[in-house]
Amino acid sequence: MSTLPTAEEMLHNADFELGVAYRALTDAADWLRSDWRPAGSPLTAAQARRRAAMRQAIDEAKAAISRGRS
Repeated sequence: MSTLPTAEEMLHNADFELGVAYRALTDAADWLRSDWRPAGSPLTAAQARRRAAMRQAIDEAKAAISRGRS
């Protein structure tokens, strides 16, 4: 008996995992939008650049996942 998935199982499982990845990216984006302590304190320039780069990477990854799932 083969333990390999059927073509439909392969596609279903890959789509499921892409959904998991998309939700994880959404969670990461939520963290980047959250408040931090001390409340009202600004980010350093380096922190702001890193946050912007992360936000861009998240947006690009989510767009790629959406294209793959359609």
